[in-house]
Amino acid sequence: MKRVLAAVVVVSVSGLTALAQDSGAPPAIYKPGTEIMVELDQAAVSSASAGGWSVSVSPGVSVRRRSSAVAQFGIIHPYSVEIYRILAGSGTFVTGGVLELPLAASTNPNLIRSEHGIRDGLARQVREGDILVLQPGTPHWFRSIDGDSLTYMESRIQITTHPVQFQP
Repeated sequence: MKRVLAAVVVVSVSGLTALAQDSGAPPAIYKPGTEIMVELDQAAVSSASAGGWSVSVSPGVSVRRRSSAVAQFGIIHPYSVEIYRILAGSGTFVTGGVLELPLAASTNPNLIRSEHGIRDGLARQVREGDILVLQPGTPHWFRSIDGDSLTYMESRIQITTHPVQFQP
């Protein structure tokens, strides 16, 4: 009986290996930079938003452009880690500290925000090529954007079902 079971397991595993090799891995998700920039330009023409304009590349990965013409919110994502890579532009990015009260209304449980920025955070000048990693619950805010806009790739991945929040 053990030999028959072992033979079935070997045949099953080798069959799965053959199937995986025959079908190959799926191709990478690809979106050309020129297409992303055209979509960002089209989105900017249609609206002005504190959150900027976003083009989705895949679930959890987008390219976002923010405008210096609108007020920026200080925000917290209590369930998600975010990774930014600045693609174009520069500005002052504040992380840590606490959101200034009062908080603004939000219907998204993974977005807590304030129109009044952050108190006691660390301000850094960010520019093309810089990478920032924001842990869940980390307040962050573009205090200022140099020039017309700042564009960055944003990866936001929910990593917890229990909110992380340092806000008192």
